[in-house]
Amino acid sequence: MLLPRVLVPALTLAAGLASSLVVPPRVSAQGAPDRPNIVLIITDDMGYADIGSYGARDVRTPHLDRLACEGVRFTDFYANATTCTPTRAGLITGRYQQRYGVEQPLSADGPTPVAGDRGLDASPYSLPRLLKSRGYATALLGKWHLGYRPEQSPIAHGFDRFFCLKSGYHDYWQHTDSRGAPDLWENDTRVEVSGYTTDLITQRAVDFIGAHTQIPFLIDVVYNAPQWPFQRSDAPSVAVGNARFLRPADSLTSTRADDVSMVERLDQGVGAILAALDRHGLARNPIVIFTNDNGGEWLSDNTPLFNRKWTTWEGGIRVPAIVRWPGRIRAGIVTGRWASRRT
Repeated sequence: MLLPRVLVPALTLAAGLASSLVVPPRVSAQGAPDRPNIVLIITDDMGYADIGSYGARDVRTPHLDRLACEGVRFTDFYANATTCTPTRAGLITGRYQQRYGVEQPLSADGPTPVAGDRGLDASPYSLPRLLKSRGYATALLGKWHLGYRPEQSPIAHGFDRFFCLKSGYHDYWQHTDSRGAPDLWENDTRVEVSGYTTDLITQRAVDFIGAHTQIPFLIDVVYNAPQWPFQRSDAPSVAVGNARFLRPADSLTSTRADDVSMVERLDQGVGAILAALDRHGLARNPIVIFTNDNGGEWLSDNTPLFNRKWTTWEGGIRVPAIVRWPGRIRAGIVTGRWASRRT
């Protein structure tokens, strides 16, 4: 098998693809299939119709649309849960999240007397650890939300590099959680870095690609956008304190335009990542996978699906998914075959 077995259920590279979509693998001079680089891009609370190729009416996503044109786009791809922590546990472990008791989101504000030490303890059989055993460099850049203790961190789970937030969400400019506590990390050390979170994640991803052109890598790019607080990249003056940390039941102070701006900014980030692969001559090697953690939130567009995140209606669990693998998956395919991150 070309990839560790855990990768197949975790990323659904095979389960949702009809055999007619896949072509024979490339073979190296030694007669073994090449080890592809793996670029996994996950967004947070994006709506089903927040991408041009999925019918977006007010969002411009040229780079994600390019990815869809160059690969296969799933119309019936499902998250393994209705919220973020369980979906991430299933991805990292390749197993149902119920096996680990991670069925609800962890506290978004770090350890609390109620949350205690809840989280996903490290396993020798995680996705990054199994890839490391095959000689892969590994990085998770973005949102973790699977535990705050060192033994629950991305590094403990087998990632060589981690950057960004451990909580459920944070201020995109101040990099603090909803209590105002610092929440920006380099590996397991808190750091202070200026800039908009989406852009910081993108830049770290581009840098990682440039530093690993000679060995296979897994890079898990986990944007926390467009999850609330709805803070635009072009309006840092409004991103102050905790006033923006509002829930759907609160008075609406954010608009659909804010959500659209955040989606378009992360699409630009996807474009920068694809450009980095092109620039380093890696464009024909990697598997590039794009998906969302669960259904869209209150400012997202889930058309034509009903309801949203937190529910088991279609709008809560059916998500966009695109896979590009040049030489293995034919370009321009749209499939209605049912698939899931945990099959």
